[in-house]
Amino acid sequence: MLDTDITGFLRQQQLPDSYRGLIKEWFAPLSETIKSHHNSAKRPLIVGINGAQGSGKSTLAACLQFLLEQQGLRAVTLSLDDFYFTRNERQTLASGIHPLLATRGVPGTHDIALARKTLSDLLHRHLPVFVPRFNKATDDRSPPEFASCINEPVDIILLEGWCLGATAEDEAALSQAVNDLEANEDSDGHWRRYVNEQLARFYPALFDLIDIWIMLKAPSFDCIYNWRLEQENKLRQNAQQQSQVMDELQLSRFIKFYQRITENTLNTLPERVHYLFELNASRQITKLTSRPPKLSAMKDKQWLIFTDMDGSLLDHHNYHFDDAVPTLKALASVHIPVMPVTSKTQAEVELLRDSLNNAHPFIVENGAAVFIPVGYFEKQPEDTVEKDGYWIKAFVEPRKKWQQLIEQLRPRYAGEFKTFTDAGIDGIIAMTGLNVHAAARAARRQFGEPIAWQGNGNLKQQFIEELQQAGAHILEGGRFMHVSGDCNKGRALRWLTQIFQAAELDKTMLSLAIGDSQNDQAMLEQADYALLIRSPVHPLPTVNREQNLTISTHTGPKGWAEGVNQILDATLHPDSSTQPRGNHG
Repeated sequence: MLDTDITGFLRQQQLPDSYRGLIKEWFAPLSETIKSHHNSAKRPLIVGINGAQGSGKSTLAACLQFLLEQQGLRAVTLSLDDFYFTRNERQTLASGIHPLLATRGVPGTHDIALARKTLSDLLHRHLPVFVPRFNKATDDRSPPEFASCINEPVDIILLEGWCLGATAEDEAALSQAVNDLEANEDSDGHWRRYVNEQLARFYPALFDLIDIWIMLKAPSFDCIYNWRLEQENKLRQNAQQQSQVMDELQLSRFIKFYQRITENTLNTLPERVHYLFELNASRQITKLTSRPPKLSAMKDKQWLIFTDMDGSLLDHHNYHFDDAVPTLKALASVHIPVMPVTSKTQAEVELLRDSLNNAHPFIVENGAAVFIPVGYFEKQPEDTVEKDGYWIKAFVEPRKKWQQLIEQLRPRYAGEFKTFTDAGIDGIIAMTGLNVHAAARAARRQFGEPIAWQGNGNLKQQFIEELQQAGAHILEGGRFMHVSGDCNKGRALRWLTQIFQAAELDKTMLSLAIGDSQNDQAMLEQADYALLIRSPVHPLPTVNREQNLTISTHTGPKGWAEGVNQILDATLHPDSSTQPRGNHG
C-alpha cells in the first residue's frame, strides 16, 4: 500500500470514508501495477476503463490519476463522454439518419476522429493538447475556451467510457428489439443497425490505442438504473444550469439507449480485459481477475521522404518550387529529411540542394547511385566509396559502358535518336530549355546515357529490346529514355532506407515516395507510402498498389505540398478524414 494521505482526495471527490478501504485493498495495488507496466514499456501508456453507467469508472479514473501522481508519474484523465458530438451535430444526424441519434451516448454520437487525434497528440507529445469537455447539464460540448490545456508530457493517459471495448453484434442479434424504445421508436431496426455499423467501422481504431484494459463489471443491466439515478441526483446538486438534468421518467427512457450494447459488453468484454473487477448490486468489489498485458516499448517513427524533382517538387515548365516552400520548412523544423531521387546528375542535384537549403543524401540518374554527405551518419555505410565529400553507393557500371552499347546499335538506327553526347551543350539547351550553365551540369552524367527518340515509334521499341538483350536497362521519363544498368529508384530507396534504419535502431522508418512519371514506378511501389503528382503533360504513372496511395489534386509543387501534408496528417491522426461527422447524412 502506498504511504499516501488520501483524505484530501476523498474530500475533493465527495467520497465517503469507506472508499478509503477500496483504495487500500484494490486500487492502490492496481496503481503500482500500472507504474510497473510503464517502467517496463518505457513509454506513455493508455489505460482504458470500462464500466456501465454509475459503476464508478470516473471515480476510479480520478483515483488512479491521484495515486499515480503520488508515485511520480504524470497522469491525465479523459472521458469518452467528452468527445460526444455537439447538440447541433447530433441534430443533423437525427434529421439525416434517425431521430434517436439526437440523444448522446451510443456509438455514432462520438467524434472518434477528435478522440484519436487527442490521444495521438498526447502519446507523441505534440503539445499543447486541448482536451474538449462535454457539459451534461446542457447536453452540449463546452465552448473551446473551456477545453483543458495540457502543456507538459504525460506518462499515463486514463480513458474511461461506458462503451469502451464494446464489439459489434451480428445481424441476427439486431433483428430482435431488447426494450420498448427499440420496439416502438426503431421498429425497422435502422437506428440500431447504424449504431452497430459505426461501432464496427470506427471504434476499433480507437480501442486499439489502449494498452491496459480495466473493467468494472456490473452484475446485470437491471441495477444500472439505480446507479445512474444516483449520478443524476449528484449532477442536479452541482449543476448551475439544470435544464438538461433528467428526472426519473426521463432517465428510465435514457438508459434504454444503452441497454443493448451494455448487455453485450457485460457478456463479451470480461474475457478480454486485463483487470476485471466484479461488482455486486451495491457496487462493492467482490472479485478481481488479473491477466497482465505484455507491453513492448514504442519505437518513435521517422519519416523519410524520397521525391522526384521534375514535375513533382519542381514545376514541369519553369522548375520553380515556390508552392512547396512552406511545407519544406515545416518538414525541416521536425527533422524529416527530403531526399531528391531523380534522373538528374550529381552536379544538377547539388545546385538544387543549395537552393532548397537541403543537406540530405540524394539519389541520381534514376537510382544509379546514392550520394551521402561524409559524416551524415556516425559510420560510413558498407559498400560505399568516399569521393569528393560523399560516401557513394553505385549500383551500375560507369557511363562509358552504356555509350559503347548505344554506338554498337547506331548504324541500324541512323537518324532515329540523339544522345546527350550527340547533342552537346547547345543540343541539350534546345531539348530541355535549360540555360547554358544548367545544360552543362546535365551533360555531366556518370552512370548512364539519356536518349531523345526522334524517329519511328515502332523502331524505338525494337531499339529498346536490342539494348536490353545487350544487358542494358531502360527507363522512360517525361522527356527522355535513360540507358543504364540494372538500377531503379526503388532499389536505391530500399538501400538508403536500410542505412537509415541501421543508424537508428530505436526508430521505425516510414518511407514516402513522390513521383509523377513512369520512371518513378519502382520507388512508388517500394515505399511504405506513395504520392502520385498529377502532370500537365502526361497521364499518371501506373502503380500496382492500392494501400497507402495518394493522388494529388494539383500539379507540380502545389500538388506536392498538398499530398505531403495530407499523408503525414493522416498517419499521425489516422481516420481523421474518414470519420463520421455530425453534419453528414
